[in-house]
Amino acid sequence: MTAPVSYPLGAPVLTGNTLTVDTALKQPGRITKRIADLTLQKFIVDRIFASSGTTVASGAVIFDQATSNQLYTSRDVERRMPGDEYPIVGAPRTAPQVALSEDWGGKFWISDEAVRRNDKVYFDNQTTALANTIVRKVNTRAIITLEAAIAALGGAGVITGVNWGAVVTGGSSQSNNSLWPAADFAKAQLAADVDELGVVYDLWLVNPTQYAALVTVYGANLGELLRSNSIELFASNRVPAGTAYAVARGQVGFLDYEQGLATETWREPKTKRQWVQSSVMPIMGVTNPYSIKKFTGLAG
Repeated sequence: MTAPVSYPLGAPVLTGNTLTVDTALKQPGRITKRIADLTLQKFIVDRIFASSGTTVASGAVIFDQATSNQLYTSRDVERRMPGDEYPIVGAPRTAPQVALSEDWGGKFWISDEAVRRNDKVYFDNQTTALANTIVRKVNTRAIITLEAAIAALGGAGVITGVNWGAVVTGGSSQSNNSLWPAADFAKAQLAADVDELGVVYDLWLVNPTQYAALVTVYGANLGELLRSNSIELFASNRVPAGTAYAVARGQVGFLDYEQGLATETWREPKTKRQWVQSSVMPIMGVTNPYSIKKFTGLAG
């Protein structure tokens, strides 16, 4: 049995707790909603990428990736004298790239006995584990996609930061301002402004260890610090410890789906068990690697 509808990674919230296991298996769209609800607040991808607006029926997106600062043309404009022509200007053309859809999913089984007994605890635990595993995989792929784009810049997208865990917040040995994490926030935006990239790094992806360090250093003042810099923090174990990514939200690239999150169920008579299978087919790519800055050395 196949779900009649599918959802992208963000989806409507399933309310109410009266759904039986048997009903869920007969209406797999409800399982899809449940998984989407569980994953809604955990994905990195929908914070980084925006839709390309192109068709993905072929399972691929052809795109151009900036390899240099393309805010200006490669040749300057010139003053035209009477009878003269304006010069031909333009940014250098790059070879197009292709992003292919990736089919990620998994399945679990539940026995007929558990269905008859309406073992909702087991069913919910399996559904939650599948949702978490899908989140982990897609987030991992998002970080790999960012890393590949940063590597293509040959070091231009990497900045050495300060050790966020070594800040002395008071006393005679208090760290000076240049050694506090806020200095890295300023450093990221300074790099963009000096290079005239026209971006604002308003999203920082950090490891939970670095997030804890920020809370320790700034305490109740952390919220005000982030607001004053127009920054949102997103902590994930998929971000390597000691590393952070400063991102211009929605300007990095695209995220589309050949198939949104969808669920299928079927019964296997010979073993008297029923299967639940969920999958998603995202397509992601980085069109502007200059909208990312990778900070290293945050743990010393």
